[in-house]
Amino acid sequence: MGASEADWRSGGVAPEEDLDDDSLVRPFIITGGRTQHHRVTLRVEALVVVTDVEPRGSLQFEHAQIVELCQAPISVAEVAARLNVPLGVAQILVGDLADAGIVKVHESTPIATPTLLLRMIDAVRAL
Repeated sequence: MGASEADWRSGGVAPEEDLDDDSLVRPFIITGGRTQHHRVTLRVEALVVVTDVEPRGSLQFEHAQIVELCQAPISVAEVAARLNVPLGVAQILVGDLADAGIVKVHESTPIATPTLLLRMIDAVRAL
């Protein structure tokens, strides 16, 4: 039995494997076990900005952090990176705030449709 294992068994420092398990549980707790938002689906490049709607009651810690980050438009991917959470977790949390009207989501409209892409491929082949 190594020194770190003995420390852990006596109530001291936990082994590194156990510390990694905590990071796996945290996103599950933050989202309340949800793997996707029930009404809002966000693309990673969607821009998010706060509105003038005041939140009712206190916000969950991560929701409050998102409100702070979104004072200027920021992408959902950047929110995930700055909060250091998986992208899916950020999408759910931003979706919660959008659902409550606290943030506004600006989705980009896809310009390249499949028909347009096929026409472009044909034009390149014709060269």
